[in-house]
Amino acid sequence: MSLESPESSSPLITRAVAAGLQGRAYPGYALPGWQRLALKLLGLFPQGAGRRVVSGFQALGGLEPAVLWDLDAEQLAAQRLADYHALEGQFPVILTGAGLGGASAYLSLALGGPFLPQAFVFTLKGGSPQGSLPQYLAHSRELASRLAQANPQFLALQHFDPVHDGWLTRHVNHLRLKLLDLPRAYQAFIQQHLAPGGRLVYLDCGATWLRYRLGERHYLQVGGWGDIPAQEFLNGSPRLEAYCAQAGLASGGWKLSGAPLEPGPESEWGAEPRFALAVHSFCQQHNYHLVHISLPQPHDFSSLAFLAAGRLLELQARQPAGVLVQTFSHFDAGAAYQCGLLPLWLVYNTLDSLRYLTAMRKHFPQGLPVYFAALPTFSLTPDMAPWEAWAQALRGLDWRPVGARPSHYPADAWAVADWPEPLHRQLVSLPPAQPAHLPPEELTQLATRLNSMEHSL
Repeated sequence: MSLESPESSSPLITRAVAAGLQGRAYPGYALPGWQRLALKLLGLFPQGAGRRVVSGFQALGGLEPAVLWDLDAEQLAAQRLADYHALEGQFPVILTGAGLGGASAYLSLALGGPFLPQAFVFTLKGGSPQGSLPQYLAHSRELASRLAQANPQFLALQHFDPVHDGWLTRHVNHLRLKLLDLPRAYQAFIQQHLAPGGRLVYLDCGATWLRYRLGERHYLQVGGWGDIPAQEFLNGSPRLEAYCAQAGLASGGWKLSGAPLEPGPESEWGAEPRFALAVHSFCQQHNYHLVHISLPQPHDFSSLAFLAAGRLLELQARQPAGVLVQTFSHFDAGAAYQCGLLPLWLVYNTLDSLRYLTAMRKHFPQGLPVYFAALPTFSLTPDMAPWEAWAQALRGLDWRPVGARPSHYPADAWAVADWPEPLHRQLVSLPPAQPAHLPPEELTQLATRLNSMEHSL
């Protein structure tokens, strides 16, 4: 049983990639049956009920910190490798590095190999109903410090985002562990499953954020990726004050006194440089060829996956069947790969992702359907893009909603319970694409093309 949060990028990517490599349908979140039923029943009510009830459900979840007291890097790696237990034989590539949701998953399937995550997140009991940083921090500070001191193979990062994760942080707290070295379990998996002459592909996302240093390899990040800058989370702003007043939070500025504040890789999307060095060293030691893909922002990897899908279809002399736009943890890379769709992954349902979608629209093939999955978040954040804005961005296209319902966005419990089902129902009539893999050298050329542009696609 995995201890990681069900919405964590790492298990979602490894489960999606495992399903795609085996040609199986991806089931979405690993939720118990009773929880799926409760969410479907909740979806019968107006979305206001969803926001209240789903937030309250979080108080029932979360791990006791003692469960993770003796956790180490080998256990982290073993839990994710368990998702690949049914895979047999060897692969032309194995990917590792930043777990960039649907972008990392799609690139893995396009190249034809598994993905080994760098970051792991755990949901622990204890939050702060009023958005108090000291109260939130205290719940797992001792655990984070212990894990960091006992495990030089990773760093511990407490993550507090009372805006985007406000429906969660009232009741639970998040601890992210990020590898700084290559676990022995990963090394053995690579040696067993990477084909002779194969490539190890490292996804290096340069996303940065401000973080407080609480100790050696122990950090706190306030806020997270979206359309609210790091400094605004720390210093507050009129829009955050208005949000806090409406949400019942005490403050719109979350500073921590007595700890150094410094830039570093962003908690969720940024790659840790020491892990890259460890991967390079491993490849040199064992004579593996490393393909290092470095791009500055998460959406750059989405652009890369979009280009990779187009190039793969071009090599097959096939036309795309349409575009699949999915967000955050709601992605089905296997559906895109198996149906010949161009995948476009959005980081979140915020205004920055809306701008990215709007910019990418000119690259969509004309006259083909666009399947759009809006993300349910149960938080009405100051930077959330309203449904009308998504509709405007897609106006004039043959676009089809396959995510949160317009009537319930962004608090659609149905879209949490069984979010892949509407997409699979739409795609059943599309002919399956022929299995094929993109050579890693092609991916390098596409990444070089992206890096040479002044702005991402």
